Amino acid sequence: METEIPLSVTAITQRIKLTLNDVGPLLVAGELSQVKVVASGHLYATLKDEGAVLSLVMWRSSVARMGKIPAEGARVVVRGSLDVYPPRGSYQIIASRITEAGQGDLAARLEALKAKLAAEGLFAEERKRPLPMLPRAVGLATAAGSAALADMLHSIRERFPAMAIVVAPCLVQGRGAAASIVAALDRLAAHPEIDVIVCGRGGGSLEDLWAFNEEPVVRAIAACPTPVVSAVGHEVDWTLADLAADLRAKTPTSAGELVVPVQAELMAQLADDRLRLDQAMSGLMADARGRLAALAAHRALAGPAYQVQIRQQRLDELSGRLQAAGARRMADAQARLGQAAARLDALSPLAVIGRGFSVLLTPERKVIRRMADAPPGTQLEARVADGWVFAEAVGLRPQRLGEPEDVYG
Repeated sequence: METEIPLSVTAITQRIKLTLNDVGPLLVAGELSQVKVVASGHLYATLKDEGAVLSLVMWRSSVARMGKIPAEGARVVVRGSLDVYPPRGSYQIIASRITEAGQGDLAARLEALKAKLAAEGLFAEERKRPLPMLPRAVGLATAAGSAALADMLHSIRERFPAMAIVVAPCLVQGRGAAASIVAALDRLAAHPEIDVIVCGRGGGSLEDLWAFNEEPVVRAIAACPTPVVSAVGHEVDWTLADLAADLRAKTPTSAGELVVPVQAELMAQLADDRLRLDQAMSGLMADARGRLAALAAHRALAGPAYQVQIRQQRLDELSGRLQAAGARRMADAQARLGQAAARLDALSPLAVIGRGFSVLLTPERKVIRRMADAPPGTQLEARVADGWVFAEAVGLRPQRLGEPEDVYG
């Protein structure tokens, strides 16, 4: 009985490599995507059609002979040979020449839709609205648990810790993503306190970002009654959502910097304005007193007693009007400062708790944000306005349709 000798992974990979090399030179047509020329000068890309994807490599010497490299989304014809990349056990085409045959389907669809919506005025600068200086709440439409969401939350809370944030999770890639983004925008636009919305995701290829080029998403952003900031991908990425939004952020992190001011700087500005107002009022009063004293000492008043009395009466009248005007200006200034202070106080998380809300924690001090964090039997600690309430989760009830969104501050 013969003993079978197993082949090593390297050996079988070498056999496949030799077999593919025997196929000989090929011409392959497809759509070019994820094009990248690395520091070594080699080009890496993906060649695809409706049914399959093929990795593509072009060595530096061939890239140097190319001249112009076809753009992302171009339909091309590639001359080359098949090979195996042993570390991953994957096959690829080693290209010696890439000839552009026309734009790929996605790029062509993108340009056609861009021209159509531009003709309707959806991208016009005159329809874009300014962002509020100090929103009551900020809405975020992006993928739950994503790095983009973490970046947005961090940049907003670092600048303005007391800002209320409403998150409407949605799909940002793949089947159903466009409808999910539109639904998230609708939920945030219906919130009574949200004054600005950030809609976006992290970077990726044209295919990854395609949901933000879908016509329903672009129209929803343009029609949104609340100002929208797009934060899709990195600085070099762009989508039709960027063109329709009221403002484009280079990254999700920079979006947070655009929608809220720095809380400490705002408080310092308010304090400086109050000081300058006090100084201005003191200066006006001192000037008025000096003018009254000068009038009283003027030689024109040194005539008969009657003339002195008449002038003195006029001075008294002017003094009373000046004091009344100063008091009104002071009262108006104090009222404006009080309104600003009340608005800042309303943004405080403790003020939210004082209105009847509470924060639930597990014994490990983990904030309970969703039902999965507190299965029945979980011991709970509830922070209320005047202390802590200890309880136990005895059941769960999902949020029903029509109930308000959760607010995070």
